[in-house]
Amino acid sequence: MTRRLPRVLMYHSISSPSEGPDDLCVSPERFEEQMLALRRAGLRGVSMRELCSASSRGRVRRLVGLTFDDAYRDFLETAVPALERVGFTATVFAVAGMLGKENVWEHRGAEKRPRLALLDAAGLREAAERGMEIGSHTTTHPRLSRLEGEDLEREVSGSRQLLLEELGLPVEGLCYPYGDLSPAAVEAARRAGYRYACATRWRVEGSIYDWPRIFVSEKDTSLRLWAKLALDTLRRLTRRSRSDA
Repeated sequence: MTRRLPRVLMYHSISSPSEGPDDLCVSPERFEEQMLALRRAGLRGVSMRELCSASSRGRVRRLVGLTFDDAYRDFLETAVPALERVGFTATVFAVAGMLGKENVWEHRGAEKRPRLALLDAAGLREAAERGMEIGSHTTTHPRLSRLEGEDLEREVSGSRQLLLEELGLPVEGLCYPYGDLSPAAVEAARRAGYRYACATRWRVEGSIYDWPRIFVSEKDTSLRLWAKLALDTLRRLTRRSRSDA
């Protein structure tokens, strides 16, 4: 039976792309609407670090994890001020070998996405000083299921070491790029000393090392976001009843 974990929302960029709609971008206006909707419902958005601590004490009621993949510059410029206004915190996952550069990985293959600036070390440190948690999103943002041996270790363990050296901050969490993981990747995260690792809906062992998340987009009005949360709760209850049968 997989472990039932607190709910976590997954964001990427908080911006309005100039090249047209992008499902990885949520506009500042929509993001503010979503955060206010959570607060009105009595929920509090928290970092994964805080969520893990609360979970270990059995005190996760009314908490929802907030995560931001890739560590775009707009996380600090736009998301953090919005979070501060409602008293929330969050975790941002940085690509350790690309600090201060652009999201060039998004341009691979047939899918074209806007190029967006990534936070540098100074920006990440400022985010941490303002109460946000910094996690690892590997070293170069590859599909981990395609890697093994030293290449896998460099992306998983190596990224944690790079961030520790660059930021001088504890790095407790990992996020698998593209939600792409494998048993070997999960074991590499555990071996590297991470406290937890975030996945998407695809899981391989049902533990804190492939923590599922709910994808959030520009299309998610307050009502639609609530529908997603309700559906996730229903799925969890259904799985639990099946495992108890």
